[in-house]
Amino acid sequence: MHFGIRRMRRYGKSLGRAGFDKAPALRGDVWIRMASTSPLNRPTLIAEILKTSPGESILPTLHDVQIHGMATNALVITGIESIDGVAYSQSWRCRVT
Repeated sequence: MHFGIRRMRRYGKSLGRAGFDKAPALRGDVWIRMASTSPLNRPTLIAEILKTSPGESILPTLHDVQIHGMATNALVITGIESIDGVAYSQSWRCRVT
């Protein structure tokens, strides 16, 4: 299922409503699965984007994911992303497109 995905944080800090509204939505397939290896040095549930629109970057994989909200056409996935070896809290709002 294709989603419009928007990050809700930058380096672990909330973008706020104004920052979130300005952030472009990345279109792609979100897959949630168990991974045997991770930066956390243990098996973990991960979320990743497998297909994106041309010219758009892929978001870092989320580790230890949880679904924190779900509605008819959208859900929020929260987890930990690793950027340059540093772990940050991250949430994705995924909306059916």
